Amino acid sequence: MIAQQFCLIKTRAMQKQPRKLQGVVDTEAFTNKNREYYFDIKRSKDQQYYLRITRRDKTGDLTFIRHDIIFFAEDITFMVEAMTMLLGRYSAGQLGASA
Repeated sequence: MIAQQFCLIKTRAMQKQPRKLQGVVDTEAFTNKNREYYFDIKRSKDQQYYLRITRRDKTGDLTFIRHDIIFFAEDITFMVEAMTMLLGRYSAGQLGASA
């Protein structure tokens, strides 16, 4: 699939634990009642940057389902351009105009 060329998706259930910032160069986060989003620029062991977008959904008292999407350095510019174009059409009320 094309999406697999640009990102790595993994899903796993996990217990709530303190958020590790290992390798995080910069981060933004926002939350609502049952969902948390994190946008982290991280540095790999070989000193390459990548973007990790994480969504955590609360499923119980101390249980979360976590979804990660990772964009590697060579794909970040492509992803930002695609998001900018898509959100520009959304803001202008022109959804479906990309075809």
